[in-house]
Amino acid sequence: MRQDTLEILRCPYCGGRLEVVTSSFHRVEGDEIRDAILGCHCCVFPVVSGIPVMHLEPASTAARALIEEGQPDRAARKLFALDDDGRAERFEEAARSPAATFRELVDALGPAFEGGYFLYRFSDPTYLVADAVVRAVADAVMDPQGRAIDICGGSGHLTRSLADRAASAPILADLYFAKLWLARRFTAPGCEPVCCDANAPLPFARGAFQLVVCSDAFHYIWTKRLLAAEMIRLAAAGGAVIVTHAHNANQWNPSAGMPLPPAAYRDLFEDMDPHLFAESELLREIAGGAPLDLSRPHSRETIDGDLALTIIASRRPDIFRPHRPAAATTARGEFRVNPLYAVEPDGARVRLRLRFPSPDYEEEYGAARMYLAEEVSVDRAALDALPAERLPPALAELARRRVVLDLPKRYY
Repeated sequence: MRQDTLEILRCPYCGGRLEVVTSSFHRVEGDEIRDAILGCHCCVFPVVSGIPVMHLEPASTAARALIEEGQPDRAARKLFALDDDGRAERFEEAARSPAATFRELVDALGPAFEGGYFLYRFSDPTYLVADAVVRAVADAVMDPQGRAIDICGGSGHLTRSLADRAASAPILADLYFAKLWLARRFTAPGCEPVCCDANAPLPFARGAFQLVVCSDAFHYIWTKRLLAAEMIRLAAAGGAVIVTHAHNANQWNPSAGMPLPPAAYRDLFEDMDPHLFAESELLREIAGGAPLDLSRPHSRETIDGDLALTIIASRRPDIFRPHRPAAATTARGEFRVNPLYAVEPDGARVRLRLRFPSPDYEEEYGAARMYLAEEVSVDRAALDALPAERLPPALAELARRRVVLDLPKRYY
């Protein structure tokens, strides 16, 4: 954690500023706080492996005690929830390798970790809509010195979309330490992760962010009124709040959570002039190559009938217009074949076949067939150019169809 992140942290319980407790064990390297105890008027919180843990759940309090004892490695093990010594040792051995991949470390975290979901995230329909909306709104509201925050951002896939939108590193907030650690190492290098609970007040200063985002998580939060109020509190004047893939209580969903009907979502964000969109309509625009049209209101019937909603709350009219993103030819990471595809040699060509990892995954994300081809044949020489930082022209159409993706380095 950098010092400029400490400056915008606030205690979630008393609202006070925090500072490093120098009388306790701490490791500070230049501007980076690696392991330490943070104190405010009422509480103390641990910083472990550069990640501040701003809640008081049992793992956090145990990790705080271990930091105070000068045992940061054991504190990290506690927060990774690796209480089985054998699994913990296997994970730590894998983590020490600079060649370890995201997939290998997710596997090492065990079957309870949501590895499959995260590995295939970059071509999920929910991600395509969230990425397009976040980029479009960020282009309108972010200035070079502004900040953005991705709340309940998991392993940082959407945080990655914010990384090049301002000079200040985006904040990634999530309850699960392991996801934050993976994001900083692989998915969103350079982000500033903060471990906190979205069911409690968020540990940040008022107006600290020009863009406040929550994707595919709002319906799992019980204290929705609190979270909506907190997102509005964090947004700077002239900023925006975005909630993408909010499940619709009027429609069945295989992983529903605790959804609300569209009118209730609108009421929660009424102080920031919310605009609601049907996700499937946005997906059709994006998958078809049309501009993302945020100027066109979706009818009440269309919104009520969709499985999930996108909510954009802002008083800036320049957000609500058509947005056509430029096709990227230079990767943030490297261009590779989408991990949903099986690669089969076929003479001078290569056959790529779409393979969903499970029936449950296919049921939830089957709309990806709108743009992912069931099977494609590719010239072997063109495919042999991958991984690459620049997109080979012969693969431009496959990149548009998300068969070839810009993935983090050492992703799989």
